[in-house]
Amino acid sequence: MAVDDFLKLANSFPQVLNHDMLLKISSFLLYTPRFKADILLAQASSWPASDPPLFLPESVTILLSDLCDIDEKSTNTLWSYLKDTVWGYAEKAKVVDERFKLFGKDLGYTSLYPPFNYCTNSLCNRPTKGLKLQKTDQMQGVLYTLDKGVRPVWAIRFQCEGCQTAYYHNYSVKDGMRHYYDGSTPEIIQVGEHQFVEWKVVNMWRTDTNISWKSFTNCARTYEIALSGPDCLPVDWTFKAALKGDHVQDGFTILSLLEDHHERNTTLIVPHTGEQADRFTEAIKARNARIKLYGQKEVLHRCKKCTRIYNGNDGKPIKSVWVAVMDGVTLGHTCCAVHNCKIPLTTSRDRYCTAHRGLSNICAIKDCSEPVLEGKRTCIHPSHQEVERVYILRGESRVQLQEKLKRQRVSHPNDGIAQEVDVGELIDDEEEEEFEVDEQNPNLVHGINEGVSDLRGASPLPTGSATKKRISAQFGRRRTHNEQILVAPCGMILARETFFGAEAIATCAEFVKRTFSINGQKPNHLFFDNNCSLAKHVKDDRFFKDIGLTVDVFHFNCKHSVKDKFCQSNCNPVDYPELLGENGKAWYFNSSIAEQTNVWLGGFHSILREMQVDRYNFFLDTMILLRNTMTRDKLQKDGQFLTKTGYA
Repeated sequence: MAVDDFLKLANSFPQVLNHDMLLKISSFLLYTPRFKADILLAQASSWPASDPPLFLPESVTILLSDLCDIDEKSTNTLWSYLKDTVWGYAEKAKVVDERFKLFGKDLGYTSLYPPFNYCTNSLCNRPTKGLKLQKTDQMQGVLYTLDKGVRPVWAIRFQCEGCQTAYYHNYSVKDGMRHYYDGSTPEIIQVGEHQFVEWKVVNMWRTDTNISWKSFTNCARTYEIALSGPDCLPVDWTFKAALKGDHVQDGFTILSLLEDHHERNTTLIVPHTGEQADRFTEAIKARNARIKLYGQKEVLHRCKKCTRIYNGNDGKPIKSVWVAVMDGVTLGHTCCAVHNCKIPLTTSRDRYCTAHRGLSNICAIKDCSEPVLEGKRTCIHPSHQEVERVYILRGESRVQLQEKLKRQRVSHPNDGIAQEVDVGELIDDEEEEEFEVDEQNPNLVHGINEGVSDLRGASPLPTGSATKKRISAQFGRRRTHNEQILVAPCGMILARETFFGAEAIATCAEFVKRTFSINGQKPNHLFFDNNCSLAKHVKDDRFFKDIGLTVDVFHFNCKHSVKDKFCQSNCNPVDYPELLGENGKAWYFNSSIAEQTNVWLGGFHSILREMQVDRYNFFLDTMILLRNTMTRDKLQKDGQFLTKTGYA
């Protein structure tokens, strides 16, 4: 029967082939093929797998009856009529798929429309007139999916003919600004002008980065090798399936910003024009500033692993004890070579910020203020020129490059595929270096950092030489000193701060005060491996009056002298019974949690080393947010919450 004949028959018997009946039949054809294996399993072993059984198993009949909203008798009747169609569904679907590739390329496998049919601008009068968004155009793109590989798509744009607002799949554009749609996170995220990625793929990339320190480039490599599937793009499709690390990074950024704005019930607004690399800079800075000002929300977290309801001798609770742990990890971003300068660099390869850029024309030798020679980093002084010559020659030495590379701890390379990259590009010369110079013979220079002599053959200067002089030089980039963290014993990261010059005690004290002054809640105890110095520094500070400043057990026993009476009298954890375990045995809190967390943070070294400060902070804050979410979920699952919400 031709389709036209069927439609004439349906028109002749509208009470039989009505809308409701067609919907139920289509539901039956949609769901039943999914249970083909279950239907076959219930048949006798001699039944041919290629033939549809005569009857449905009772369990499948009941299930289909519920799914399709028809009685069980009618379900069996439908099976008797449609079983051949159902049994050949998979092969028919393949044929349809091939036809779609052949005839449907102009529509693409997916058309990504805006989520609105009417203009949402409250000042536009077209919606009140009942006028839909009708003016459209389209562009080709590629969609990266989790289970279907790379697919061609048409991205549809609506243009309001009244207010001229343009509507795209994820956002609208008005007056040069891109307004991302409010509500839940979209299932498909646009990460480039013509590149789209499923939300679950972007989330997988973030999770991989968080758990296994996978770089953006390696996330792209993994997708291309494991998930991209066969090339399904038409041969004449403008855009190819190649996925770049920049696409992964943009997906990471957009998803993180959207989640942040959705949580706060605000709208993400960014420029629509300009370079993609700069589009989200101001939004990134805004989130960085807010987290720096207000801290992580988990600073209010309380659970049985970080908070103890301490009982007195009579067994009744006498106080609640909340503990935090502080430590630092050698991890940093490039910064101005002027000590403690916090003005951001223009690019990650700069040595000085805009305020100190003139120092690039001053000799790199410490305490020398002479101008540099053209094309050099040192002045006219012969010994200074010789220091630079030895520095350059030593940098070209294979042995020296290998030693520096080890110090960089590049244990997780940004690209898992070998690249033709000069090893010199993988290292930094950010440290201030020392050289020994013979004042009587300035051509004899010895670099003391690695104990390597002048590569032309000069021997190290003899120990105790009367003419020997040490000079320092800063030829390369400087990095911030460390990241300081505050962690709860349960593993929840409470705060993070970049220390530029050193892990100074005064800076540590300010970090603690700023973190716990925001919400008015302070820990009862703070573990820190240098608490003896911190306690001396804050002994007259009322903020620290009711905070126990103890050294964790390992450092107290192994790193602190028994002759230090102040430390032994004020920072010994044994003096605080609430820190001891049950019956005074072992310890109640995990005081080494910060060092354990630093091992995790240190794994991001190679990912972060070339990031500028804004991206650096955004990345670390996002990683901490994700880790805290996973920690929180585990604590809740394990029944460790003290309150229903897990917060104080």
